[in-house]
Amino acid sequence: MTKDEKTQEIAILKDKMAKAKQVMITDHTGINVEDMTMLRRKLRAANSEMRVSKNTLLRIAIKGGPYEVLGKYFDGPTSVIIGYDDPSIPAKIIYDAIKEKERPKFKAFFLDGQIYGIADLKVIAELPPRDIVIAGLISTVEGPIRQFIALLDAATSELIGTIEALAEKRKE
Repeated sequence: MTKDEKTQEIAILKDKMAKAKQVMITDHTGINVEDMTMLRRKLRAANSEMRVSKNTLLRIAIKGGPYEVLGKYFDGPTSVIIGYDDPSIPAKIIYDAIKEKERPKFKAFFLDGQIYGIADLKVIAELPPRDIVIAGLISTVEGPIRQFIALLDAATSELIGTIEALAEKRKE
């Protein structure tokens, strides 16, 4: 790699890390090309990506930022999974790959200023996607509101019915 290529790679890594909501560190040793391609496709579909880069360049790219604590995990073959959206989806993809093929080897998962281990990865991977959680929350909040509106509608209808009955009685 030339010096210009290294500088360009560092700039790309810094840019991607600045946009990231979570970062996962793995060791991709032993993954064949076909499995790596499938893993990358799944991650891309989940608004995430997997990058393989030199550890030195990764350390330079994270220097002075929130991901600097991950520097100790940059040893040996390292791949970085950068997630830009819901953390449960890339976590599930990697966790499923580890369960199925025992590859990639998990090193760390950085989310919301915390570093998580493999046990935490399993918990995060088993969480429902963000959209489903939001939909459940909305329906939970919406239910009582609908009931209240129905109650008001019934009371209003009853009041109108009573007024109409009185009006009919007075006509007679």
